Amino acid sequence: FATNLDVNDEIGLDRRLTKKQITRYRRRGGIETAYSKIKEFAPWTTSTNFSIRLFHFGFAVLLYDLWLLVDFLVQTLIDIIEFRTKPRVTAPRFRAFLRREVSALL
Repeated sequence: FATNLDVNDEIGLDRRLTKKQITRYRRRGGIETAYSKIKEFAPWTTSTNFSIRLFHFGFAVLLYDLWLLVDFLVQTLIDIIEFRTKPRVTAPRFRAFLRREVSALL
């Protein structure tokens, strides 16, 4: 982890390297949040087969990206261009929509 590194601020180069490490660590929160959201889209499985688990993860990433795209399009359609930390279309609502549409097809 970036937090386990020793940092020194005696000279300018060390201060710049320390600032770069802090910036890298700050980005980590967004990555972990995105990963936990991706896991919401993944089906539960007990399979130990790597290929099946990889397929489930890849499919979950595709659904997650589709959710982000739908949320972005909803925001642009209602003409609100602002940075929001909370999505307008929640993940559970999007999953329920997908479930209804897939059931209607079957």
